[in-house]
Amino acid sequence: PNVSITSPRMGATVSGRIPIEGTARNDRFQFYKVELGQGPEPKRWSVVSDLHRAPVIGGVLEEFDTTSVPNGLYWLQLVVVDQTGNFPPPCRVRIQVEN
Repeated sequence: PNVSITSPRMGATVSGRIPIEGTARNDRFQFYKVELGQGPEPKRWSVVSDLHRAPVIGGVLEEFDTTSVPNGLYWLQLVVVDQTGNFPPPCRVRIQVEN
């Protein structure tokens, strides 16, 4: 519940500029980031925009312009890092980009 993406939902087809919504917090919060990986099992992840230094509870985590990537299968990954540099398992959501 402290690391969750609620929108888009798993398996959603998306296009254009979309909000990524959810919750990013923990007891010793330092920052969170939303990453994007391409294909069914991404080998590399890239940060969608930037690191975010304020926790979010049930709100917009990031805006993603899907026109910046080719159509296809992607994963969104939310990583919340604490002040010691540790992080719980990331929340991942598979999406299909079709612009």
